[in-house]
Parts: sequence; C-alpha cells; structure tokens
Amino acid sequence: MKTPNSIHIIADFSGCPAELLELRQQGEEILRLTIEKSGLSCVMIRSHQFEPSGYTAAALLTESHITLHTWPEHAAVQIDIFTCGSHDRARAAFSELKSLFRPLKVAEKILFRRLDSLSET
Repeated sequence: MKTPNSIHIIADFSGCPAELLELRQQGEEILRLTIEKSGLSCVMIRSHQFEPSGYTAAALLTESHITLHTWPEHAAVQIDIFTCGSHDRARAAFSELKSLFRPLKVAEKILFRRLDSLSET
C-alpha cells in the first residue's frame, strides 16, 4: 500500500481589502467559492465572529481542511490548506484565495507530509 503524501500550504496575506476581513459570512462565502472552483469536497463550513470585527472560518473537507483567520485592523488573513488528496486541487484553492483576497504581499510555505516519516515516541 502506498503511503499518503499530503500537502500543507501555509500563507500570510497582507494588504487585503478590509471589507473581506470583517464579517464571518464573507469568509464562509470565500471558502465556498474556493472549494467549488478548486474541485475539493466540502463536508461543512463553520465560522466564528470576533468583536468588533474579524473572523475565523474553517472548511472541513473530505480531503482535510482549509482555515482562514483574519485581522481587519492589519489588513491581513492567515491561511492554512491541508489535504491528503490532490496537490493540484490544493494549489488551485491557494490560487483562488489569492485571487479573492487580492493581497498586496504574500508569504507562503509549502510542506509535504508523509505518514511514514513519523517516528514513534
């Protein structure tokens, strides 16, 4: 049996339009669009609204998850995409998030994870 090779994309976007970062409903819609356009499979989307603004939104995927954590006061969002499924779909989701959030700056890191690289403790 082949060991799963997962992709984990971690990114910080800054210089995003504040109106995309304020309300949890915006985050849920961004996740819906991203999942639809990338071909990933959504199980559910949940979010939490912070006061006075900002949100955390998470999509549970059959392949794993996507999360968004926003800071409107800093025009920033931190993104986490993890999937044991298609790397191309994860990359497509990342591209879609860049397109939707329109950041001026992007810092990203891509990790490749394998179950057989875990050691027993």
